[in-house]
Amino acid sequence: MLSFLHYHAPEVDEKFSEGVYKKYLESLDPQKLYFLESEIDEFYPYRKKLGNAFINGDTEFFDLSITHLQRKIVKLEALSKKILSRSFDFSKEENITLDEKNNSYAKSIQQWEDQWRKYLKYLTLIEMTTSKKEAEKEKPENSNAVSEESARKRVLENMTDYLRQFKMKKKSDLFSVYVNAITSQYDPHTAYFSVKEKEDFDFKISGQLEGIGAILQDKKGYATIAELIAGGPAWKSKKIEVGDKILKVAQGKHGKSKNILGLLLSDSIRLIRGKKGSVVRLTLQKKDGHTEEISLVRDIIEQKETFAKGAVLEDEDKNSYGYIYLPEFYFNPNNKNGRNAASDLRKEIEQLKEKNIKGLVLDLRNNSGGSLETALDITGLFIGKGPVVQVRRNDGKKETLSSNIKSPLWKGPLIVLVNEASASASEILAGALQDYKRALIIGGPQTYGKGTVQTLYPLDRFRLSEKNMGALKFTISKFYRVNGSSTQLKGVQPDLIIPGRYSYTKFGEKDQENPMKWDSIGAIPYRRWENETELKNVKEKVKNRIQTNPDIKFLDKLARSMQMFEEDKTVPLQWKKFQADKKERKEKNKAFDSLKNYTNGLAVTSVSIVYPLEKLAEDQEKEWKKNMGRDIYLGTAIETLRAYK
Repeated sequence: MLSFLHYHAPEVDEKFSEGVYKKYLESLDPQKLYFLESEIDEFYPYRKKLGNAFINGDTEFFDLSITHLQRKIVKLEALSKKILSRSFDFSKEENITLDEKNNSYAKSIQQWEDQWRKYLKYLTLIEMTTSKKEAEKEKPENSNAVSEESARKRVLENMTDYLRQFKMKKKSDLFSVYVNAITSQYDPHTAYFSVKEKEDFDFKISGQLEGIGAILQDKKGYATIAELIAGGPAWKSKKIEVGDKILKVAQGKHGKSKNILGLLLSDSIRLIRGKKGSVVRLTLQKKDGHTEEISLVRDIIEQKETFAKGAVLEDEDKNSYGYIYLPEFYFNPNNKNGRNAASDLRKEIEQLKEKNIKGLVLDLRNNSGGSLETALDITGLFIGKGPVVQVRRNDGKKETLSSNIKSPLWKGPLIVLVNEASASASEILAGALQDYKRALIIGGPQTYGKGTVQTLYPLDRFRLSEKNMGALKFTISKFYRVNGSSTQLKGVQPDLIIPGRYSYTKFGEKDQENPMKWDSIGAIPYRRWENETELKNVKEKVKNRIQTNPDIKFLDKLARSMQMFEEDKTVPLQWKKFQADKKERKEKNKAFDSLKNYTNGLAVTSVSIVYPLEKLAEDQEKEWKKNMGRDIYLGTAIETLRAYK
């Protein structure tokens, strides 16, 4: 499939092989804590052979590496108990480097053990300094022995639990790590999904799954209720509480119960999930120790954070403006008639229009993309019928994708908020609205820079096996704006730039391994919006205000300082120096919090009805409104809308 259908398949040669080798070892042992240099020497002869191994279906290198890793896990279990049984010397001057590029593999077992001693010491320091008791009492160096012992005990519990879960994994569970080292050589977005990973992907992209509506955590081998989703079957039953442990799972009214104690959490979740309307029986150990069987009817569970959310904002002059936050271009890959971002956004706009808003802000910050078709429909809500994006396939053929919505739903002033994490479909929408001169784009220096299109193909379609083989996500085409420019690497450059936390750090397509190159094709005819002159005048007015705004200048200064901290990954393991280093980093991050004193003067007078709020979400809703009032980007957006006539 990759050889014939990928947009730009690389040659499977020695360079390809070395890329797979490097990526796989980085994924398997990122901090170089597991393998010895002698083991890497044993792996080294494979570095130029993995391309041929890929073509021939040879997994010898994978089998060898996992065998070595599994042996190390067994040794590490005994070593961590030994190290954490004794107090650490926090007066000793030593550091740990948390930068995989500058770390090296241990040359001997003694050096390997010392690497783990430092790492466990580092984890213990974190436990000590994040302990509530430690923070409250602020004990001096010589009086924290009890705290140190408690911290070591907690680290040992966590390590024991981690190693227990790892030992339960089969080679097949780790195989996707190896396969994805291969697919990563094609581009950053080509990937293999195991059956479990495909289920998680579908949930993420649709915001929906079928189950009981509970978030689970693994606690010492017990699948434990960590959170109940408002409106879900578990929440409605009033019989399940946070902290309950699930001991057994049975299917249907008469199915035999299966003990899930010690099972991998992902496997337990697969037993608990199921089709809407089906019955699942859970044997619970309640917090008081007694056991109880609960019968639940599964239902569709919605993750409210995925869906569009709107509000009406009032400025100090009682002018009303609309605001819509769109976290993803969601759709249901298994149901074309299911819920999607375009239909929800239409409802939000219709609702906001009834409030007589003077302008609209569409927030695409941190929106990593989703459905291309949904992006076309949403663009049409603002431009009506017309070309939105050009697509070029791997065979060189070009196609123009258009909105078929006859008339725009919103014709008034429009602002689009973006940041460095706005990617893919977000860039298609923002780029089209910018090219049409339909909206002003506000955000960091550029968006993420993902100008490629992927498709998802179930591998069991080949019928090579009765077994479900998962799915392959791979790049089939590149997209280009109507002006002919690609967003690949360069992203969308906003009309009005406000720096963000990640503006000067490595965060984008250009900073990934094996990204596709930027290029351009010819522009296609499109009709710009009628108020282009007014939009230009508004841009110039607000641009001058942004450049002189002291809060934005301060934000820029902080963003630049984050770059320095990202590059410095050496941490001292001496108590006083560790505390001083942690305090300095905390104060740098706290500096961003000082912007919480900023207020944009906006009042939230009504909120979205697309996703009705349940009682359990009231606190979150209050916090959301509060944060909107402190949002400097939103304040600038409303200030820009006020500049319209």
